Amino acid sequence: MATYQEILDKVPQSVKDKFLIKKRERAIEIVKEKISNSSKSISDFDDDEMEGMIADEEQNLKGDQLKTILFSLLTAEGLSYLANL
Repeated sequence: MATYQEILDKVPQSVKDKFLIKKRERAIEIVKEKISNSSKSISDFDDDEMEGMIADEEQNLKGDQLKTILFSLLTAEGLSYLANL
């Protein structure tokens, strides 16, 4: 069975780049929503603060993605277990 890193090594770089761009765009959207909900404007934050908030959201998205993958794997395993009964 291939390891996670071996599978990632087979993925073309262009696909990896597109995925990272989409994840960053989503993180930016989330940060903008949080700023608008806090009754502040984007101009209230400097570039370093914005980058930090975006990086934090990217990490949160990564954690959410890992949870989703794990949940999917556990669901598939559960269904295959039930099919064998």
